[in-house]
Amino acid sequence: MLKDLLTEALHQFLLMLRDPVIYLAIDERNGAFTEDEILVIRIAKAKALLSLYHLDEALKLALQLREELRGGNCLDLQMLNLLTIIRIYTQKGDYRSQNSYTDEAYIRVKSSDNEALKLLVSSANIIYQHRELVDVESQVDEIATNIDQADHPYYRYMLLNWLGSIYVLRGRYDLALSYQSAAYDVCIQHQLSIGALELCTELVGTCANIAKHEMAEHFYDLGQRLIDQLRLPIFEVELNFNYAILKDKQDDPKAAVMFYQKSLKALQDSEQELPLLLFDIYNRLADTLNCLKLGSQALHYQLKAEKIVTKLGYSERQVELSANIAMSLISLTQWDEALARLKQAAQFYEKHDKKEALIRVTRNIGYYYQMRGDYLNGFATLEKLDRLNTDYIIALQQSHSQASDDKLKEIIRDSRAIKAKYDQLLNEISTNHAARFTGKSKAAKRVIDSAVLASMYREASVLIRGESGTGKEVLARMIHYGSPEKNQPFVSVNCAAITPALFEIEFFGGAAGKFTGLAEDHQGFCAKAGEGTLFLNEISVLPMDFQAKLMQAIDTKSFVPAGKEKALPLSCKIIASTNKDTLQILSKGKFRLDLLHRLNTLEIDIPPLRERKEDIPIIVESLARGLARETNNPLPQIQDSFYERLNEYSFPGNVRELKNTIERIFILHYKPIWTKDILNNIDAFNLDKKFSASLVEHNIQDIDKIRIVEALRKSGGKQKTAAKLLNISESTLSRRIKKYKLKAKK
Repeated sequence: MLKDLLTEALHQFLLMLRDPVIYLAIDERNGAFTEDEILVIRIAKAKALLSLYHLDEALKLALQLREELRGGNCLDLQMLNLLTIIRIYTQKGDYRSQNSYTDEAYIRVKSSDNEALKLLVSSANIIYQHRELVDVESQVDEIATNIDQADHPYYRYMLLNWLGSIYVLRGRYDLALSYQSAAYDVCIQHQLSIGALELCTELVGTCANIAKHEMAEHFYDLGQRLIDQLRLPIFEVELNFNYAILKDKQDDPKAAVMFYQKSLKALQDSEQELPLLLFDIYNRLADTLNCLKLGSQALHYQLKAEKIVTKLGYSERQVELSANIAMSLISLTQWDEALARLKQAAQFYEKHDKKEALIRVTRNIGYYYQMRGDYLNGFATLEKLDRLNTDYIIALQQSHSQASDDKLKEIIRDSRAIKAKYDQLLNEISTNHAARFTGKSKAAKRVIDSAVLASMYREASVLIRGESGTGKEVLARMIHYGSPEKNQPFVSVNCAAITPALFEIEFFGGAAGKFTGLAEDHQGFCAKAGEGTLFLNEISVLPMDFQAKLMQAIDTKSFVPAGKEKALPLSCKIIASTNKDTLQILSKGKFRLDLLHRLNTLEIDIPPLRERKEDIPIIVESLARGLARETNNPLPQIQDSFYERLNEYSFPGNVRELKNTIERIFILHYKPIWTKDILNNIDAFNLDKKFSASLVEHNIQDIDKIRIVEALRKSGGKQKTAAKLLNISESTLSRRIKKYKLKAKK
């Protein structure tokens, strides 16, 4: 029973990590949940609140759960909750409470027979005790050696992530990158979106520290997309903070200052109190301002940071910051205070045997004497620095363990194998998903027959037209995977996401150099597609000058990368799509007629869902079967009234909106029998009923007002609860309530 309870808790953690905002909307008290299920959902909710930086709510719930779990038999659940509490106190900057709970977890977990959980607690103990790497190397080796015991995706993701954090703290960014990348692979494999987002922010900083600039840019872009997808602007704080570090490493301090300030603004806009993060932003921003010779501005932010760290009572961070303040004071020729701060820092690090920090501050003392022209004291300081370096190197050599490096290589190989298997699975899913473009209507059969025809003729370009959400990319994949070239690449390009000036380089590639501004050669979409398929999603946005170049490439079946002379073959099949009326974009002079002729050798029109509603039952049944397997729920019995209610709706978002509706029912409102009443939980159907028309045809403010009224109704008029349901701040909700002249309780 206890084992089943832990299994259910881990399952809930995985669901939560896919989208914590949606997960928090679960009403466990009013659902058909057992008491045990309610308990594990609440444990996962505490973790979700932590992930969203709602620290006070997370702490309140986690401490309440601690009392409820105290004295119970399920030690593993207690440990999962304790790890959440430890992380909350870390974010709040309460080191004393953090250390206390870390010690408790470390002692109590020894009586557990869950080896994976023991490894997690050991990792947390290393991270939160802040000891020198030479002191914990053997423990890290042991964790790495036994990582295979973490066979559950949640344990594996957490353990790999924390091993990465350990090496970040110790400055071993090469090892950190490998562990964090492996953790990211686990998140992608199991669709743990919030975990992937957290890792993207961390990987930007890690890559920046080892000059993997292109990889850092890649994870920054992925992070931005995940922030938009998950509706979590709070993550802009750390993402922009780490991106600023990247710009610092690229010797672009002006850009770094801009992104530090963007990070600071995002934190202020979030209205969350994250003192340690604010401290780090002030500190890093000040360092960069010092590089720009703006000592007075740097000192301004450092003194703000000093107030924070003094209030928190962090002696070590306070000493580190004081040494940094000394460097600003040197630039402002405030010599006496600067030297006093540096000497105090050196005494602290020497007393506490902080070798690396002592070396750093001793170097700064040498710089102080150099700037003052005191070469005698400067030389003596350099001699001391040499001795410190020699002693530290000997200590590292004596403590070095090869077992950790060897085990890491094994983990990397394992992660790459997992990634390869995942990619293969993704291709299979894509193929199967494409085959599910289904329906019994004449319109659906006509679309499928056209796709089969298109897959037979490789030389024929295809233009797919249809509204957003009708399944244009699904159909393109069906054409590709139904062709003899199904094992070749399928490259999907969102044309609307490309900056106009970058179309040529993004499509045709470019050589490194001043002409292109590229640091290294860039492979374009045409080359990536090879002999496979290049899918151009929304061609109506193609710039006119690029249209001419694309037409020439199609005519000559070749293209020349920017900055190069040798032409490369254009061997891929081109499938284009648009949700615009082609006659209209032609009449407005925004598209070349000759290019359109080359792209629409075969033209396929996908009708909107509202024009083929007889296909809705077969689409719903297909989606329900897949989601039942994914969520471990029985296949629901769907009553006729459910379909009748669906048929009354206009589906402005087409099949995509229908898919989202079914997913939402499975995740938040699942019942074994579905009638029309279950759709009352979906706002769109209530709004559509009120408007008797498509949502997109109505004023946005009216929709916003109705959403707020509905949230206030569900919360009993309580403004704070309604704000959570809407995923906006209480202050934002207050302004909108005042604007729409509504009533709410505080």
